[in-house]
Amino acid sequence: MSSLRTQLLLWLLPLYLLSAAAVLGGNYVHYRNSIGAFMDGQMHRLALAYVQQFQTEPRIPALTPLNAEQVEHDGTVIVQFWSGNGRLLADNWPIPGLALQQTAGFHDLRIDGHDWRVYTTAAVSRVQVAQSGNFRRRVVLHSALEAAEPIAFLIPVTFVLLWIAVWFALRPLERVVQAIAAQDERSLKDLPLRRVPGELRPLVVSMNSLLARLRDAFAAQQRFVQDAAHELHTPLTALKLQAEILRQKLGASAPEEVARLEAGVERMQRLVEQLLRLARLEVVETQAMPAIIDLRAVLTQSLGDLVPLAEARGVDLGLTAAEPAQVRADARDVRSVFDNLLENALRYTPAGGRVDVSLRRMADGLQVEFSDTGPGIPPELLGRVFDRFYRVLGTGTEGSGLGLAIACSAAVRSGIHLELQNRRDGSGLLARVRFPHAA
Repeated sequence: MSSLRTQLLLWLLPLYLLSAAAVLGGNYVHYRNSIGAFMDGQMHRLALAYVQQFQTEPRIPALTPLNAEQVEHDGTVIVQFWSGNGRLLADNWPIPGLALQQTAGFHDLRIDGHDWRVYTTAAVSRVQVAQSGNFRRRVVLHSALEAAEPIAFLIPVTFVLLWIAVWFALRPLERVVQAIAAQDERSLKDLPLRRVPGELRPLVVSMNSLLARLRDAFAAQQRFVQDAAHELHTPLTALKLQAEILRQKLGASAPEEVARLEAGVERMQRLVEQLLRLARLEVVETQAMPAIIDLRAVLTQSLGDLVPLAEARGVDLGLTAAEPAQVRADARDVRSVFDNLLENALRYTPAGGRVDVSLRRMADGLQVEFSDTGPGIPPELLGRVFDRFYRVLGTGTEGSGLGLAIACSAAVRSGIHLELQNRRDGSGLLARVRFPHAA
């Protein structure tokens, strides 16, 4: 679809060119009439001068012969003297086929493919003068083209000026588009109405109304998630405690159903905690609080907290490289990214596998890598695993589908770049966390 700027120019330029063509046509008609009237006046005065001279001295005046260049190029007037009975007495250039006109005045004649402008007097001893029509047209065309030169020069200049004018006229619309593009679910601010043209103001007001409704909808959704998670947290804790009491009472004879009950309660409690964490990250009013943090210390703490999970699952968890590094970021968001990526890697890596973590300084900032030996993710699904509650089927691992969504949300809040890709040897997944600005 063509842009509005292009459409405006496609409308304005033809209209301007048509106007220029109309001006040129009007100039041509004006010059034809003006120059024609001037030359007619010259012919009329010349003929009357010869009539007066002939009446004063009744003999034919001497005429200087003309040549073709004088007639065609210079436009010299041809003079003919005729008798009262229509006989040619003298001329200074012969025009075969041109006879004495029966009526006095001006005549436009075409003789042997050549146009002539002829004037005939009404005196008894008649004088007839003629001028080349080709010469007249050439003079008119030359004058009109000279007058058109400034217009022809102004056409490209006007094109540039039109482009600039349209660009300035559409700047308010571009500012509105940029303001809309800058919106996200965390910052649904009203679009500014300052310097918005009257034609766009209703659109911006309608957009602000829509944004207000979206803010209310997001706030209601977040309140629901928070309230539901809080309401579930207490009964789940009580249920977990009752399951532990039941196991203690039954002792070693506790049936397998009790273990499954405990595992189910554990999963439900973990899901509630993730929902609470996600709700806290996505509260619109909550903004990231960046500060200078020791990235290696945060990474080491995250690894230490997840060592029990690695031991329970029989996964070798190690820090292969950790250069001293500081970044300006929200420590809670960074910790959330690390914890969820590590937990995701540990849960999907089978027993006997390994998860390697590294912290390196790159040319464009700092990079933390989490490499596991799990099943990886099909390439066509890499873009979907950050969606809430989305899980790759067929992995045999239980989960809520919220871990990567939480990591992505925390990364976006703090301007951290998060990328997932399968390892080149096909033996697992590689998660990269990039901090573009080191402190």
